[in-house]
Amino acid sequence: MSAINGRIKKLYRHKKKWAKRNNIDSFRLYDRDIPDFPFIVDIHGQYCVIYKRSIDKIDADKNHLPLLIEAIKEHTQLNEENIFIKERKVQGQDFQYEKSKGETPLVSQEGDLKFKLLLNKYIDTGLFLDHRPLRQLLAKENFSGKSVLNLFCYTGSLSVASAYAGASVTSVDMSNTYLDWAKENFKLNEIDINKHSFIREDVLKYLNDEAQKQEQKYDVIILDPPSMSKSKKMDVVFDVQKDHEMLVEHCSKLLNDGGVLYFSNNLRSFKLSESVQQSFEVKDMTRWSIPEDFHDQKIHKLYKIHLHS
Repeated sequence: MSAINGRIKKLYRHKKKWAKRNNIDSFRLYDRDIPDFPFIVDIHGQYCVIYKRSIDKIDADKNHLPLLIEAIKEHTQLNEENIFIKERKVQGQDFQYEKSKGETPLVSQEGDLKFKLLLNKYIDTGLFLDHRPLRQLLAKENFSGKSVLNLFCYTGSLSVASAYAGASVTSVDMSNTYLDWAKENFKLNEIDINKHSFIREDVLKYLNDEAQKQEQKYDVIILDPPSMSKSKKMDVVFDVQKDHEMLVEHCSKLLNDGGVLYFSNNLRSFKLSESVQQSFEVKDMTRWSIPEDFHDQKIHKLYKIHLHS
């Protein structure tokens, strides 16, 4: 038995039981555990997505991908046509992922929540698995009568969790596609979209404008910006390390007394500025927020930020 075969067998046996106990359909099976196999493998019900990186020459030289696929087929009993392979590339300022033709939709159960996934249309499926602990935390809150603002909301999974807990949620994203997807996720969970707001806007512009007006305030703000992006409307390059102080400051102006900001990002080298730590009450929730099924302990950072009382 090869190293990858034994590893997949052991991981699947353990994680499949764990996922079933927690009513989870989508989980990370393998996370570059073995250096010679630089892949990420996610299970989504009866489907599997394999991510490989184009900067890695290892697989091209050693042809390890077929060994991984065979191990997955043997130990998960999945059909090969249900295994999708995607390639992640290094992102530059002008980088954009290309769509593939066709789509394979799936409804994934996560505890009490449901989410629509598209497994082969985009590089990501529509559900960031590493945010699962935060989703579950929000879904268990008592948000009745509370207001939540979700910035860079993507497909709205954190919005759904907040609305499920009783909050009135405003979701903001630049993409109509993702906002429509978010609405579908609300409907999947039998949440009335008419009681919530979905705003298509450049988030940086929206946040700047709202911070200046301060007409609407929120009890909870969720801020999960990209590491880097170029805003089409503002024609500027956003860098989360350089610009996060400004984002946190703007968000603080939109919080009600006693409100909280959940700030996360995926920049591996990210360091929260001294200014933010001194100006606000900050709790580093990163270690807590890494899911049990993740080998990569640096997948994201998460901070819970309060105004000083």
